[in-house]
Amino acid sequence: MRVRKIMSIVLAAVLSLGILAGCGQAGGGNEDEKGSGDTDTAKGRYLETDIQLLENTSVYSMVKLEDGTIRIASRDQEGRQSVWDLKEDGSTWEKVYDMPGEWKQTDTFFVTHVSLSPKGDAFAVTSQPAGQSQEADGDMLEAPQMEDHYYHLDGKGKATEVPLQVKEYPYFMQYTKDGELVAQFQNTPVSVVDMETGELTDKVSGAEDTVYFGIAGDTIYTVDHDGQILPFDLHTGEPLAKDENLSDTITQSGVGLDLHTLQTMPLLFAGGKEEQEVFYCTSKGLYRHIKDGDVTELVIDGSLNSLGNPDTGLISLEATDNDEFYILGVDSQSSKLLHYTYSKDTATVPETELKAWALYDNSELIQNISQYQKENTDVYVDLEVGVTEENGVTASDALKNLGTEIMAGNGPDVLVLDGLPVDHYVEKGLLEDLSNVAQDAEDLFTNLVSAMERDGKIYGIPLRFSIPLVEADVQSLEKIQDLRSLADTAEGLKASDPDKYVCDPYYDGTMVAAQLYDACSAAWVKEDGSIDTESLQGFYTQLARIYDPEGFVDVDVYAFGEGYQKYTSSIGGDLLQMYCDRSALNFGNIWSDAELAQLATTLADKGGIGYKPLTGQAAHTFLPKLMTGVSSKSKAKEEAKEFVRFLLTEKAQTANQGGGLPVNERALQSQMDRIQEGTTIGSGMSNDPDSYVEMTIKKPSPEAVGQFISYVKEADTPALTDEIIRDAVLSQAGDCLDGKITPEEAAQAVRDKVDLYLAE
Repeated sequence: MRVRKIMSIVLAAVLSLGILAGCGQAGGGNEDEKGSGDTDTAKGRYLETDIQLLENTSVYSMVKLEDGTIRIASRDQEGRQSVWDLKEDGSTWEKVYDMPGEWKQTDTFFVTHVSLSPKGDAFAVTSQPAGQSQEADGDMLEAPQMEDHYYHLDGKGKATEVPLQVKEYPYFMQYTKDGELVAQFQNTPVSVVDMETGELTDKVSGAEDTVYFGIAGDTIYTVDHDGQILPFDLHTGEPLAKDENLSDTITQSGVGLDLHTLQTMPLLFAGGKEEQEVFYCTSKGLYRHIKDGDVTELVIDGSLNSLGNPDTGLISLEATDNDEFYILGVDSQSSKLLHYTYSKDTATVPETELKAWALYDNSELIQNISQYQKENTDVYVDLEVGVTEENGVTASDALKNLGTEIMAGNGPDVLVLDGLPVDHYVEKGLLEDLSNVAQDAEDLFTNLVSAMERDGKIYGIPLRFSIPLVEADVQSLEKIQDLRSLADTAEGLKASDPDKYVCDPYYDGTMVAAQLYDACSAAWVKEDGSIDTESLQGFYTQLARIYDPEGFVDVDVYAFGEGYQKYTSSIGGDLLQMYCDRSALNFGNIWSDAELAQLATTLADKGGIGYKPLTGQAAHTFLPKLMTGVSSKSKAKEEAKEFVRFLLTEKAQTANQGGGLPVNERALQSQMDRIQEGTTIGSGMSNDPDSYVEMTIKKPSPEAVGQFISYVKEADTPALTDEIIRDAVLSQAGDCLDGKITPEEAAQAVRDKVDLYLAE
């Protein structure tokens, strides 16, 4: 099974190849309603609403019963499971039954799966101890081995154990419309479960490579490791002819079909009212397809709602007889039940379009765009990314293309300034003053925003940030006051304890330079924009004292692509090493609440270790991220500013994809409050079993969070964000730290490249 870490999902675009985008109500053909006094605007679009779920619950599954009722199976914060029906008003819930009281979740008992049947019954999987053993001396108990048990629940919640003998882990299960349970277990084919005997019978033939499956009407659709979608007859299990149009339109949409988690799926299926009607859903949207037909209709454009949100995972889809849709999903905070209804009075295409531009893809921004469009149905935010894996454009060329478009009056309304030559844009008068936007925002770290002022004006507001930190034993920490004393301390620690490392052995010279870039870069540029070679030479000189080229371990797992994100700078890489006493020194930027939780856990569990902001060649530094500006050439300046105002709200700032900490203090505090205590994290290299280390997270105390926030409020010096300068500095670091060129030669090479860049 190919299950990978969750990756960013690119913002869905309106499809044109063989797809009728948003052309009308599902199953109803075109419905071009004209608004009063507006004969040019096509009307009719599906709108999304969140159905309020029960408070503090997570949802296992959803089904549409035979009478059309929407039913869910959930678990509350006390660990108790129950089944609920959505009442006719569409907003309140009625309990159907509680599952057995002994199923209450504990540290050693879990209900891992619940599948609901349209006929009212259900199937549940529990994980519980198979027993425990004791050492001969009686002093140590081993952790109990866990095993799965399977139960059938009737319509009133009475549980009967199903004698399944399968030893494999259950992956996916779904009831058919006839009440037959189809299941997929690890390393087993898609099968039917006999509730009385526990026997598994192969359901489809010739689909041994199935990764996951879905059911629509009388057809099972399997997805294999190559992303092929193969249909099978639900009743006979025989393969059907490949539906070329279905496969082609999914491929043309650009959606990835790889499975990244066992909780959610990238592709969902559901049957419709008509026998040959199939609905399917991806991050790109919800589609209506006629089996073996020539046309697939994009019914709901995912770029305008939560479907295109990279924080949304899809669990199940149901289509109702009155052309409404329910999608059960989950995000980083909770379960979501999304309801889609057709609005004949809403413009088919949003009447206001904002163009946004970013040099590199950013998941938080995509998530924010999805949130904004959901709340502002008359606005479409079209995001263009300058450098992608697909377009092959270099950062330099992307910036030149952007400048050309802006000067021609065809540029974006909103700019993500990360990697851009902001001073150059300001000098050319290409950016709007956003001081009033910053003043209107509430709960911001004002020091981070005011640090971006130029001549009393703010041309870019960071939405995220990271701060350089250093972690060490408290005695060593006191000695570290700047980059030189960091190098002094590193040399002393290496000499006193050679078995510990002060620089991650998997980091080459370029990556070590990236770890310290943001703590030093503000000192390298003179007032005229030229490079201070003496300061940069000192940077390379001190790095050479810290880095140990003989200790570098070259492994293939570090395959970094080109671009602003290609070099690591996170302190997170060595947090576990410090916790497990394998490292004596750790430095880099803190990027996320998860990293702060690891840092706080180390300080709580390990006496004598501390951390503080890292002063390199500049003090009180921070890295502004997602720095957002508005083009002075925009024809929609006020609409663009409203979008930026939204991006600064607590709601938007709580978006969390690991791309930096929120600049809104309440949002940062909210992230800390949601940290789950007791989660165990581990890390290790696949080619080195001895490298594995782990930590059980403790929730940061209010004092620990307060200490970190106090450090944030001291930051007032932004690190350089210009992509060309960063690339020039880091491109010389490898050869310099390996001794192939001198620090003087490295610094001069950087200056030459930057001077050429400025001259252009």
